[in-house]
Amino acid sequence: MNTRKLFFVAVFATLACNVSFAQFNKLKRANQHMEALNFQEAIQLYNEILQKGDDSEAKMNIAKAYRMVNDTENAEYWYGQVVRLPESKAFHKLYYGQMLQRNGKCDLAREWYQKYVDDNPSDMRGQYLVKACDYETELRTKNEGIYDVQNISINSGVDDFGPMFYQEGFVFATERDKGTAINRKHGWTGNPFLELYYVKAEPVDRDDKCGEHTFSEPEKFSKDLNSKFHDAAVSFSSSGDIYFTRNNYAEGKIGKSDEGVVKLKVYYGTMGDDNKVKELNSLPFNSDEYSVAHPTLSGDGELLYFTSDMPGGFGGMDLYYSEKQDGRWGPPMNMGPDINTEGNEIFPYWHNGTQRLYFSSDGLIGLGGLDIYYIEKKEGGSWGTIENIGYPMNTISDDFGIVFNEEGTCGYLSSDRDGGVGGDDIYSFRKMASPVKIFVYDEDTREGIPEAMVINGCSGDTLLTGEDGYVTVDQKMDICCTFSASKEEYSDNEKEGCTKDIAIGEEVLVEIPLKKELEFLLTGAAFDALTALPLDGVELTLTNDCGDSIQTAVTDELGVFSFKLKEECCYTLKGAKDGYLSATATDQCTRGLTESMTLQVNLNLTPVEMTEQIVDIINNPDQVDEPGDEGGLDSRPGQDVGPTGPDTQIGDPIPFLVHIYYDFNQSFIRNDAEPELEKLLQMLVDNEKYVVEIGSHTDSRGSHRYNRRLSQRRAESVVRWLTKRGVSRERLVAVGYGETVNVNNCKNLIPCSEKEHQLNRRTEFRVIGKVGDSDYIENSKPNPNTHVDVCVGCPF
Repeated sequence: MNTRKLFFVAVFATLACNVSFAQFNKLKRANQHMEALNFQEAIQLYNEILQKGDDSEAKMNIAKAYRMVNDTENAEYWYGQVVRLPESKAFHKLYYGQMLQRNGKCDLAREWYQKYVDDNPSDMRGQYLVKACDYETELRTKNEGIYDVQNISINSGVDDFGPMFYQEGFVFATERDKGTAINRKHGWTGNPFLELYYVKAEPVDRDDKCGEHTFSEPEKFSKDLNSKFHDAAVSFSSSGDIYFTRNNYAEGKIGKSDEGVVKLKVYYGTMGDDNKVKELNSLPFNSDEYSVAHPTLSGDGELLYFTSDMPGGFGGMDLYYSEKQDGRWGPPMNMGPDINTEGNEIFPYWHNGTQRLYFSSDGLIGLGGLDIYYIEKKEGGSWGTIENIGYPMNTISDDFGIVFNEEGTCGYLSSDRDGGVGGDDIYSFRKMASPVKIFVYDEDTREGIPEAMVINGCSGDTLLTGEDGYVTVDQKMDICCTFSASKEEYSDNEKEGCTKDIAIGEEVLVEIPLKKELEFLLTGAAFDALTALPLDGVELTLTNDCGDSIQTAVTDELGVFSFKLKEECCYTLKGAKDGYLSATATDQCTRGLTESMTLQVNLNLTPVEMTEQIVDIINNPDQVDEPGDEGGLDSRPGQDVGPTGPDTQIGDPIPFLVHIYYDFNQSFIRNDAEPELEKLLQMLVDNEKYVVEIGSHTDSRGSHRYNRRLSQRRAESVVRWLTKRGVSRERLVAVGYGETVNVNNCKNLIPCSEKEHQLNRRTEFRVIGKVGDSDYIENSKPNPNTHVDVCVGCPF
C-alpha cells in the first residue's frame, strides 16, 4: 500500500537538504534520509550498500522505503528477504503478505497472513486479511456489470486524487505544479507539494449528466488555500463553508511535533467571491502531536467525519466524528472497533442521498491495498454492516477518495491501478444499473420488519433490512432477480424484481410481505390408567395429515412431553411403553386456528398385568387419584375392569370390558355394538404384539350347558367380525364362560330386572400373550342407552 496516501503525505519532516552528511558513513546517511522521509534518496544509498554485501538493517529499511513510495514489486522482493532474517518481526510477515496480494499473488499472501496471525492471534486485521483471498472471486463478481469505470483526460504524470464536486466541476489535489520559480519538492516522492486545483466538467449530452464529459484545463483553485506545503482533501458544506487538509502551517508559521514532524490539520472557512476564503480556522481538536485529515460533512452540516491517528485509536488511522454543539465542534469520537481496524481507515465520504459513509481501508477483507467500503446509517443512528463496493471500483491497487453525484448514479474515485497515466489518477464511474429497493413487511400490520434476511437470487448475496424494513441493491439492466425474504417467527416469501423497460437509475420497488407464523404446541403427560401415576420412558410418536415426517419423543421422569405443531394440520399422538397397552389421542388440530395456541392432552396407558400396586388400589378404590381424561382406557378398578376379588394375583392378566350386548338367546352382533368393536379392532391393529382372549358371558337364565354354548357362539361371532377386518386368527382366542362369571347378583332363581340381566350378557377381552410389538389401546365406554328387548315367556 502506498503509505503516503494515508495522509497524502500525512507527515512532513523538517527539510534539511543542505545539511552535509559527509561525516557519516553511507548506512548512517541512508538512515537519516529515512528519518527525514526522503525515501528516494534512502533507496539509492541502500541499494549501493546491498550491492556490496548483505546487511540486515539495510534490507529491512529498503523494503520499507519501497513500500512507502508504492513500488510494490521491489517491496515484495526485499520483504521476501527480510522475513527470512533472524531479526525479522511479525509485522514484516504482514507487509510481505500485503505486497504479494498487491502483486496478484493471493495464494502466497494467504500463507504469510496466516503466519502473521499465528504470531498475533488477537489482531483482527490479520484475521480479515487471511480471509481476503477466499473472497476474491466474490468481490470480483458481486458488482460485475454494475459500474463502468474510465480514466479521465485531466490526469497528469504525477499524483492526482481526492475529487470533490464543486459548482460545475470538481476540486482535486495534484502534484502537477512544476512551473514555480522556486523548485520546491518533497523528499518522499521527489515531486512538488500537493495543491488544490479546479476543473470544469461539462456533459456532452446535457440530458445525460452521467454520460461522457469534456473537461476544461485544470487551474489552481484558490490562492488563499494553496500554501507552501501540502493542501488536499476538501469538503464543502451546503451553507458554503469549506473544510480541507493541510500540513501544520498557518499564518506563515510551521508547527512541529516533539519529534520535529509537521503533522496534518483540518482547517475551515467560508467561501467568498473568486474562491477567496474568509476567516480561516483550525478545528479545536487539531494537534501538533498527531494528524487530523480528510474531512467530510453530513447533509445538514452538523456532523463532521474525519480520520486521525490521535492516541486511543485501534490502529494506524481511525475514523472519527464530531458533532456541532452551539455552533462549535464538539470533542472527537472514535467510530469504534466495528469500523476501525488495526490498519488504516481513511478518506471518509458522506453521501446524504443513500445515508452511507464511504471510506477506504487496508485492514478489512478486500482485493488488496486500499479498498473502498461503505456502511449505511440506520434510523436511530446505528450503523449497518460494512460492505466492500467490489470490482471494478476496487482492484488489487489502492482505491480511495470516492464521491457520488446527488442521485448516487455516477461520480469519481482515485486509484493507482494499472493502466493509469501517473501515480494516483482520478477515474469517472457511472452505474449501469438501477437501484432495487426491497421492502419486507408484516402482512397483517404493514409495518416494516427490521433485520430480515434477503437473498438475491441472481448474485447469491445476503442482505439485511434496516430498521424501517428496507434494503437497496443495485441491479444490472434488463434482468429479473428473485429476492427471498425470511425472518424468525415469520413464514418465508419471495418476490421478483425486474430492471427491464426502465431508464438507468430508475428505482424499482419490490415489496415482500411476510406472514407471522402462528405458534402451536401440544403438551401433556402420560399416566398409568389404573394408578394415576405419571409414566416416564413412554415412547411417543406424532403424525399428521399434512404428510410431514414423524416426530418422536420420550416422556421425562414426570411423564411430561411437548411437541411443536404446524399450521393447518391435524395430529395423532401415540404413546407406548413395555407392559402397557398403548394409548392415543386423535384429532389434535391446528386447522382453522388464527391465533397461537397450546393444545393439551394426556395419555392414559393401561397395564396388561396385575401389579402389587394395582391390587392394592382394587382393594382401596377410594384412594385413587383419577388420571387425565384423554387418550386411553377410562376404566378404573371397579369400573369396566373384569371381575377381581380376594383371589386376584400379581401377574394375572387384567380383563377389560368391551361394551357389546346381545339380545336374549342370540349371538349375532347388534348394530349398537359396531362402534365398540371398531375400538377393539383399532386396539388389535395398534398392538400387534399381543394375543388376546375374547371372553363372552350370558345371564343366568337357561341351563349351564346351553349358556356355555351360547357364550362360545357369541365370542366366536366377535372373532369372525375381527378376522374379516384383517386381524390374524392366531392372535384371537374365543372363550365362552356361560353364566359362571356374573357382574352382579343375578344368579339362578334370583329375581332381577331385564336391564340387570342385560349387563351379564357381555364380552370382555384380556391380554394373554405376545406375538409382536405394542403401541395403542383405547377401551370402550359403557353405552348408557343400551337397547333392551322385553323377554317374552322368561321365567324371571
